[in-house]
Amino acid sequence: MKTLLKFAAVAFITGLLHAEPPSKDYELLYEDNFDGTSLKESEWEYRTGRRTGLGMDGMNFKENVSVSGGQLRIAARQEVIDGKPESTGGGVISKHQLGYGYYETLSKPFMGGTGVHTSFWQRGGSVPNNNIFEIDSYEIDSPRLIATNNLYLILSPKPYKEAPWPHRANVPFTLRPDGSFLDGYEYTPDGVTFYDNGKVVAKAEFKDLTAAQRVWLTALNGCGKVDPRAQPGESTFDYFRYYARDFPGANILPNGSFEYNQDKIDPGQPVAWQHEKGAAGIRVARGDAARDSYKLRLGRDDAPFDLKLHQTLEFIRNGDYQLTAMARRSAGLEVAKIVVSNFGGDGLQVDIPASDKWTPVKIPAIPVSSHGITIGIVAAGKAGEWLEIDEVEFMKPPLPGQPARQHEPFVPVGDPIWALAKTAPITFSGDPKFYFFDRCVGFGDAITVAFTLNAKSLARMSPIARIPAKGNAGWAIQLTADGGLIFRIGSGENHRDVLAKNAYAAGRDVRITCVFDRGTARIYADGRLLKTESGITQTTDDATKAGQLGTTGDTFDAVGDVTGVVEPSSKPAGRLKNEKFAGSLGDVRIYNRALSEREISAAAQ
Repeated sequence: MKTLLKFAAVAFITGLLHAEPPSKDYELLYEDNFDGTSLKESEWEYRTGRRTGLGMDGMNFKENVSVSGGQLRIAARQEVIDGKPESTGGGVISKHQLGYGYYETLSKPFMGGTGVHTSFWQRGGSVPNNNIFEIDSYEIDSPRLIATNNLYLILSPKPYKEAPWPHRANVPFTLRPDGSFLDGYEYTPDGVTFYDNGKVVAKAEFKDLTAAQRVWLTALNGCGKVDPRAQPGESTFDYFRYYARDFPGANILPNGSFEYNQDKIDPGQPVAWQHEKGAAGIRVARGDAARDSYKLRLGRDDAPFDLKLHQTLEFIRNGDYQLTAMARRSAGLEVAKIVVSNFGGDGLQVDIPASDKWTPVKIPAIPVSSHGITIGIVAAGKAGEWLEIDEVEFMKPPLPGQPARQHEPFVPVGDPIWALAKTAPITFSGDPKFYFFDRCVGFGDAITVAFTLNAKSLARMSPIARIPAKGNAGWAIQLTADGGLIFRIGSGENHRDVLAKNAYAAGRDVRITCVFDRGTARIYADGRLLKTESGITQTTDDATKAGQLGTTGDTFDAVGDVTGVVEPSSKPAGRLKNEKFAGSLGDVRIYNRALSEREISAAAQ
């Protein structure tokens, strides 16, 4: 009753009649309404310690987190610790790990002054070796009304540095009259959809990125320039809710194909899997896999072995599931099987037959009634024996007549090196909304930038750019008010502009392709060459400036994985001076090479 009264009060104040997930198929499986007077420490742990770098310097303390009045409260304070002034904040991290589904919170981010970074996000960590991705449902730097919605891959010892950011949307938002913000995201086998106040604001397409990760509710202090006069203050969270639904025919088991290790992570520690009896004899191996490039190999040449790997899924929907895998093994193994347990019934298993060829194995009917399951792989034998496993999939069976889900190989960096808006264009309305892309995108002595443009009007706008203020390298694409298009090579202060006339018309789709190849620039519209210009001494091999798509002005910049504000005093004289882009951009593809005439023509069909 208390929760219902609390929610009714929120609805009256904010005008929110009810909060619903995007589909009626969703089932609420986990929520915390932060009732009572203390944090449920069986459900959450505290974020503590110093957060430095990337424009941040602050401490996080358990004492800055409290529960009262039906809210989680995270204080931002100015304190003196060991004789030194400190900006302090804090946060909580769920002890449960959650997978595909809809996530939502109603919060009041601190907006009283500069310096506080409030966020609602998801990342691995409750078990070792489980950092697969990071989803930032929002990151808000007080008091700016722009929220960052991110999808990062963490599958590297150097996160954010070895693969482009898949998705970084920066979206203006509004607070409700009481200062609250309803924010959610839907994580599915096709990617992530971000919602602000119940409306879709961004989409990150990434097929079959499967993981179960923890949820973080945080308010970091010391983000950029801090206004100490506005503190103490707080960010509050009214609730956190997680809804799950079925995805028949889609695997919900993380890293069942063992591709996430790549060649970056210890091969003896398969990402998302935990070993129970020691790691010696466990290896993720490249080559001759049943699917894609990697497989799991269990066995030792020098000693007998008894090995078991497992992982546990929490808060999944009940119902009948199936488990399938590809396997092969030597003839002398004493034990070779896949087992499932903790699903609400008696344990089940499938024995793996001896064969040197990849063989399908299956547990066809697993009646889950506990909203969870543990899946294990077991192998035991003498020295020289072995078991190989690949393509382990756990799913609700496909519906009758449902087409098989199309498999896409897991390739963190492909060709193009970065793509966006593959299934539907992104609409920009001339406000500060923009997307960042990484410094390694559109980099080198040859690049290609291609996208489908639909400009709302003829105007001087730059829909996409990765151009520093100074130097000899960089690039930007600029529209003119008479229908022309400029491909700028170089920096703000030192560049060469290549102009193609009659490149676009208001309200019409046109496939724009710009190629720079070792001193020569070419501009195409719908596969037709409009302009070639050679002898360009500037280059595109700048690695200092992140790119922007949509609004490419000078208000915001990327500082590592944080969106920063450029101070007016430091704005360069050579910056792009344009109206904010209004229109849509679709099927954006950026290559670190020059596309051929044939490739450009084919893409324009």
